Amino acid sequence: MTDEFEQKAGQAGAGTRDGVGQADAGTQDSVGQADPQAAKKTKMKALMLFQEAASVAVNEDLSPEMVEKINESNYSGLNLDSHLGVKYVAAGPKLVSVRLEVGDEHLQPWGVTHGGVYAALGESVGSVASYIAAGAGPAVMGTSNHTDFLRPSKKGDVIVTTATPEHIGRTTQLWRIEHRNEVTGKLVALTHLKTAVIADSKPNF
Repeated sequence: MTDEFEQKAGQAGAGTRDGVGQADAGTQDSVGQADPQAAKKTKMKALMLFQEAASVAVNEDLSPEMVEKINESNYSGLNLDSHLGVKYVAAGPKLVSVRLEVGDEHLQPWGVTHGGVYAALGESVGSVASYIAAGAGPAVMGTSNHTDFLRPSKKGDVIVTTATPEHIGRTTQLWRIEHRNEVTGKLVALTHLKTAVIADSKPNF
């Protein structure tokens, strides 16, 4: 399974981005326009990397090397996590955790972290956890996201967001997602995310 994924990922490698988010030559045509085929290959590579890691996480906690495959899939796929700067640090059957260093781009006008950052973190982490818990096959979608903001955080703080299950059913799941200051350990926000498991669904790539 791993060799097959790596072979396919290598074939789909044209059009990926490097570690600082710069597009390589494979993503644009001769007049500087985005190449749809290269973009499709990039998304497919990201999907395969994520699927490989998620499939393992169904049954066991991921090794650091496997967790990095999730990070690589995020940054090659150019999704919301990559724009926010999210880094996955742990994933397994009943826990997913990420880190985010708060920067200027995460702040609201009064200099503290925008509440939408916590809501987005909760949605991302809870959705990945839900997908793994559902067997890494059918798609999952958030149906409600309730996030309470308890304490402020500021530029330079590191937020650790961790999802654990409160209910895992056949068609619905409920996840408790804690957002904590890495240094103080204090809870700064709390998300409850409800998801629906969409049977017989496939990723839209």
